[in-house]
Amino acid sequence: MVDRQYALIGVEGNHDQAFLCRILYKCLGFSKFDGKISDLDAFWRRNKFVPNYPSDSGKLYIRLDTPSILHKDDVSVAVYAGEGSKLITNLSAKFSDMDPSMLSAFGIVADADKESPEKVAENYHAGFKEFFPDFPHKPRVLAETSPRLGLYVLPDNSNQGVLDTLLLNCGKSAYPEFMQRAESYIDQFSQEEIQKIGWKPFDREKALVATVASVLKPGKTNTVSIIDNNWVCSETVAAIPELNNIVSFLKSLLSVDNNSALYNSP
Repeated sequence: MVDRQYALIGVEGNHDQAFLCRILYKCLGFSKFDGKISDLDAFWRRNKFVPNYPSDSGKLYIRLDTPSILHKDDVSVAVYAGEGSKLITNLSAKFSDMDPSMLSAFGIVADADKESPEKVAENYHAGFKEFFPDFPHKPRVLAETSPRLGLYVLPDNSNQGVLDTLLLNCGKSAYPEFMQRAESYIDQFSQEEIQKIGWKPFDREKALVATVASVLKPGKTNTVSIIDNNWVCSETVAAIPELNNIVSFLKSLLSVDNNSALYNSP
């Protein structure tokens, strides 16, 4: 009998979580766990990755940090969204109640945002070296230790940006006409209007992605569109080197094969 391996990937938000789940499902052949808590692997329940309701704060409407869990063969992966800048704090609290060496792999996929990828890497290295002394201090480094450790800084480990920076390129490949119309619409807003609205860096990219997502999934969130539509598909993986790079990163981190370019439909 082959021992099951458990991998944990931390991300900053729900969009990143949906993006990684789409890659794991669509490109690496993982299946989504969508069953009852009684059917969930005991490892995740035992190590407190299934939150109690209400949370310890007692607030009824606070979002529960339930990870997305996927599996393939003998590998079970949890993709944990850690509330943006609270990711290090929230995951550290999880690790204080478990033995991190029980994991076969641990990785972080984070946005560079306005920082350099190197600065982001240093921050996460400092945050997790207590639990993983070999955690990478540079972006896109994979430590072949036990557990395997990896860090990927979106959009491409080299430039400032966010997930939407990468999704924008994916959209230009998957939905070129829609993206062109979205750009024509967004370009109608003057600089004065944008300043009045209060856009922050990379909000234009987010607005473009959201505009197309609202056409593809009217009334639904970007998260749903990332999961259901073709931002990540065989065509975009082939056409966008940055997307192919993160697929390869996850493949190596999890030590899984992907003989097929496309596993699941849709």
